[in-house]
Amino acid sequence: MFSRYQLKRTKADIDELFVQRLRWITVFLFLAFLGLWLKLLFLQIIKGPYYRELARKRSLKVITLAAPRGNIYDRRGLLLAGNTPSFSLFVDPGTVKGPQGDKVLKRLAELLGEEFPGLKQRYLVLRRGSLGNPVLLKEDLDRDLVAKIAARRFFLPGVEIRVEPKRYYPLGEAGFHLLGYVSRINASELKRLASSGFEASDFLGRAGVEAQFEQYLRGKKGRRLVEVDARGRIRRVVAEEAPQIGKSLVLTVDSVFERKLYALLSGRSGAMVLLDPRDGRLLALVSAPGLNPARFLEGFSHEEWRKINRDVKHPLLNKALLPYHPGSTFKLVTALAALEKGVITPQKVIFCPGYYRLGRRLFRCWRPGGHGKVSLVEAIEVSCDTYFYQLGEAVGIDTLSQVARACGFGRPTGLGMPGEKAGLVPDRAWKLRVFKVPWQKGETLNVAIGQGALTVTPLQLAKFLAALVNGGHLFKPWYVQQILDAYGEVWREEGPVEEGKLPATAQTLRWLKKGLVAAVNGEHGTGRAARLKKITVGGKTGTAQVVGMKKRIKSEKLPYLKRDHAWFMAFAPAEKPEIVLVVFVEHGGHGGSAAAPLAGKFLRFYFEGQGSSS
Repeated sequence: MFSRYQLKRTKADIDELFVQRLRWITVFLFLAFLGLWLKLLFLQIIKGPYYRELARKRSLKVITLAAPRGNIYDRRGLLLAGNTPSFSLFVDPGTVKGPQGDKVLKRLAELLGEEFPGLKQRYLVLRRGSLGNPVLLKEDLDRDLVAKIAARRFFLPGVEIRVEPKRYYPLGEAGFHLLGYVSRINASELKRLASSGFEASDFLGRAGVEAQFEQYLRGKKGRRLVEVDARGRIRRVVAEEAPQIGKSLVLTVDSVFERKLYALLSGRSGAMVLLDPRDGRLLALVSAPGLNPARFLEGFSHEEWRKINRDVKHPLLNKALLPYHPGSTFKLVTALAALEKGVITPQKVIFCPGYYRLGRRLFRCWRPGGHGKVSLVEAIEVSCDTYFYQLGEAVGIDTLSQVARACGFGRPTGLGMPGEKAGLVPDRAWKLRVFKVPWQKGETLNVAIGQGALTVTPLQLAKFLAALVNGGHLFKPWYVQQILDAYGEVWREEGPVEEGKLPATAQTLRWLKKGLVAAVNGEHGTGRAARLKKITVGGKTGTAQVVGMKKRIKSEKLPYLKRDHAWFMAFAPAEKPEIVLVVFVEHGGHGGSAAAPLAGKFLRFYFEGQGSSS
């Protein structure tokens, strides 16, 4: 039993202990409230402006709305390039970051059926090149996946599905080199163009019409002001400015002809150009092989891209705009120069024994036994090399090159399409400048028959032939006849531009046309494969050597890359030409057997199947 004294003492100790603990609790609470007060002071007074601005930015967000590119139509009003809706997945780098960002990416990986590490790595790479803009993580989503992501929107802060216009090309491969294609802007371009309003998700025209008229086809972006919560989720739309579609183009090109010409080149490497000689308008331009422009939206695998670049037929190159040796098609320029300079008359006869001797060197005709006695028209009909060797020597390289440049060779045609080359018209000054050695007479003979250093493009040849058969008027090739605004109204109209005339009299042009008609319709014409029953066709074959050979070997027996190039140029009807066609088959062999039959098939289609156009 405790005594009363002991009980009193115990009670006093308890009271003292309670007071002591109460004192400590008071001190702790004071310090805690002091710390809280200091923290509030720091957040509200010192960091107040910073957090107010941050809160303002997080509460309102501007979303850029992609603008549809303008449409491209053919002369019939048929769509050549347009837009279809596509769902794209964007991720906000300001929201999706750190541990919480990893959780969002893991959920996305599950929905997309991808591995999280791979998805995260792709996101980090794209984020570095986005300059703070929303990252395009995946495009062309199907509707089921869009629905799944939308249903889980609450758990995916910073993730947004946008409906974007996707480029659509009905012609596919047939229109690849004419229309070009679009692809996403790359990192280096973004750094250069970011100040102009470009973002990582934007498209740029890369070739053809898409590149040449990029400034017109590209529309004006829209903007959407939205309210978001603290986790970056959109709560409501505050305001919206709709995007404006770009200007549309109406081309002079006919999609029916475009498809037909590309089909004729199927399995071959080459190009075909169709012009209206009356004003220089382009009716069709194809290069084969081509690629489907839509593939550049989807992207290529490393193996696919390597295969494309190693293809000996070079599907990425627009061969209609690239320079090649023209072969015998250039003999018309040599004849024009000789007639105008008075070194020959159309009636003058030259004997062809199968070769031409210049000093101690023999320059052989393509026909070993020779053509016998030939005049101008007969020489064009049978494409006698010996005849044009003599013309070339008589004219001389400086005069020949001068006339060739006046005929439109050695410079771009004026079409303006990206990638067009000027070709080369050699002369004495050129060789001395480039090779530091003087010109030789034998080189003049080679140029006279379209060989040597001379190169021209299929488009240049079409432009020259158009001028030859229309009375000498050199028109710039053109292929955009109208530019339409966003409402479909005509904003600007284009038309023919005559840049000069051929350096030839009407009489000279008549004789050359007579020779071209004989080349297709004559008994020994090299272009007989292009002959029609009811329509008179004029034309000229060309066979251009790719490599020099001491002994002539049949082209088909050579390796592909050493085979001759085949040419044929044609116009019809001869009495009143309405079309000019140039066919080029790379490493195709002889012009008469490889290129002229293709021209004949199209001419029959045009005049007998499709019908002529006014």
